[in-house]
Amino acid sequence: MSIWKELYDIFDKERSRWQQSSASKQAIAFELKANLGFLADALSSGLSQSAIASGLECSIFEAKLKEGAALTALNRRKVTLKFIGEFAEFAKYVGKENDALVENAYSKIKSLQKLVAAEPNKSHDLRIKSLFRFLVFLVAHLEEQPLSRTSAKKA
Repeated sequence: MSIWKELYDIFDKERSRWQQSSASKQAIAFELKANLGFLADALSSGLSQSAIASGLECSIFEAKLKEGAALTALNRRKVTLKFIGEFAEFAKYVGKENDALVENAYSKIKSLQKLVAAEPNKSHDLRIKSLFRFLVFLVAHLEEQPLSRTSAKKA
């Protein structure tokens, strides 16, 4: 086998791995954005807690987790004080990497789903609104759009 063939095989293998990684990143980011959009619509329309909990998706995340996809590849930047702006509630995430943030988001989703199923008559409004705020923060971080009070007022 020639050196060119070996080099091409290495290149082809790396390109394939990169394409799979890129697809994984896009799929997880899409699922997070879809959950955020769903929560926004559900909260504005007054959807029931059980409908909200059952409408949140985790299937892509779970599939990528089984595949061993690297969650840090979504955005390699850590959360900074400059990024969170005046939103003190997100200060605890300063210095955190994406894998921790994404896992936290899905952990919150799974926890909410289990709590709503276990106690359907109890109010889970605070958890739902907290999840919404966290998803806004996470999606903004993934898209490298720093949080600001002025952008929050425009929306």
